[in-house]
Amino acid sequence: MSLKKTPDLYEKLIVQAWDENGRAWIDAVRDHGIRAPGVASRDALLAAINGHVQPNSRVLDVGCGEGWLVDLLTGSGFRAVGVDASRELIEYAQEHRKGHYVVGDQSDLAKLGLGIFDLVVCNFSLFGDETVRRCVMSVPQMLTPGGVLIIQTLHPMMFSGNEVAKSGWREGTWADLPGDFGEPSPLYVRTLDDWSRLFSEAGLGVSRMLAPTAGNADPKSLIFVVSRCERTGQ
Repeated sequence: MSLKKTPDLYEKLIVQAWDENGRAWIDAVRDHGIRAPGVASRDALLAAINGHVQPNSRVLDVGCGEGWLVDLLTGSGFRAVGVDASRELIEYAQEHRKGHYVVGDQSDLAKLGLGIFDLVVCNFSLFGDETVRRCVMSVPQMLTPGGVLIIQTLHPMMFSGNEVAKSGWREGTWADLPGDFGEPSPLYVRTLDDWSRLFSEAGLGVSRMLAPTAGNADPKSLIFVVSRCERTGQ
């Protein structure tokens, strides 16, 4: 896949890739345990969630996929809602998972009328540039006082062996995932500084950052725990 594409085309290719690979993703989660207990990224995400909200809290899973997290949280007593742009994934979740599911664009979250939440979580679901910026910018108005945003994304070391020097579009990959996947989604990789600037622009601040590891392996993901910044003065 050539990287010489416009930003708008990249964003469209993300949606296209998930439309075309929805069934393979469902099979990978359902049949091959890529979100099973013991997976470092899964366990770290759940620990972060349970460290900030309690059962009966309202949780929004943005880019919920086929619904594994909403299903788990609903079964544990949370009032969980999942939203995803893929109709196939949402229809699967509605039929096979517990919880409430909505087809929707993450860049227009506030327009979906989903309400106010104690926690908004984005688990490996933020692929774009402008769509992600708009998603993060919309989160503060959807959080209760004291509410948090938790984002898990690929660790920058996955792309350069160290912190990426410059934000930009990268070719995606389905490597290490079981199943018959087609063309992968491109993704926009941000430096830590650019993540921080985006959060600041939205009136959010990072309260905690985690890098889950399995054994002695290098971290493959990064978790941001983000909350609204308290504004002082007039």
